[in-house]
Amino acid sequence: MTGDSTQLHLTSDDVDAWLAGVAAPELQRHVDQCSACFELVQAEQALAAQLGTLPLYTPKVDFANRVMASVYIPDPFAIRSLQAARRRLLGSRKAIALAASLALVLLGSMSASAAWTLANRDTLVAAGNWLAGQAAGWAWLGLRSAVLNLIEQPWFAGFRSLVETPGRLAIASAALSLMYLSGILALRRLLAVPPRPVAHANR
Repeated sequence: MTGDSTQLHLTSDDVDAWLAGVAAPELQRHVDQCSACFELVQAEQALAAQLGTLPLYTPKVDFANRVMASVYIPDPFAIRSLQAARRRLLGSRKAIALAASLALVLLGSMSASAAWTLANRDTLVAAGNWLAGQAAGWAWLGLRSAVLNLIEQPWFAGFRSLVETPGRLAIASAALSLMYLSGILALRRLLAVPPRPVAHANR
């Protein structure tokens, strides 16, 4: 029961329990003493009685089959067949006229493009040569910019002096090779399987 400090009233669960005949004795006493809750349970009881008098309708035996026969469930992974596409495309005269117009426009565009290409072959060749020249110029400009940027680096002077001196270059190459071999040997030692079990490993 819920309510303020002066008056408690039945909740919906209490009303359901009272209608089901499993209400606690204190609920029955409250209903006998509270006019508001008495009217509530009487109204709920009358409503339940009216609902109980309604006839039960059961569907016919073939109801499920008739419903499922009218339901179309498309397969999202299925490819539409050419016959279905043709029926949809040629279903009406308006659709046929629209399809013919689109085909005519497409065929006319392709024919006009082929005719213009044959009539202006020199223009196309000149445009292709111009584009090739521009691409080569842009590539050469990018290469020059990259080389100039590399030369302007502060470490380039030391690298250039190292390359120009064969003795320094040989020493640097030998040092790099030694460092590389040391790293390989260290990695191999780290990845090697121990030859025998370590003592007290299982303790």
